[in-house]
Amino acid sequence: MLGIAAALSGCVVAAGPAYYAAPPPCPAGYYWSPGYGCVAAPVDVVVPPDPVYALVGIDGLNLRSCPTTQCGVITALPKGEQVQVLSHEGAWTHVWAFARNLEGWVASRYLD
Repeated sequence: MLGIAAALSGCVVAAGPAYYAAPPPCPAGYYWSPGYGCVAAPVDVVVPPDPVYALVGIDGLNLRSCPTTQCGVITALPKGEQVQVLSHEGAWTHVWAFARNLEGWVASRYLD
């Protein structure tokens, strides 16, 4: 009932712009993981020294829980969504989809 009254009164509800705060720097050999803080990087993982961002290059890119197609899909990312690159492992990129507050792995070839 309240929703009908608000709609009839001409009220418009709008969300403010999304705010992104850069994560704090981590020492060498560690990377930032949302919800976990600075996490030790495995030896074969390359950690970028400064925040690096990429755009999803295809619609429906699977964000996975680990760097293989055998892992579960967390969500599908739309083309053009910006993600922060956390690290690389083989043909996979560990990313943080900050607009969704989700972390996971994507196939590197589908990032621009």
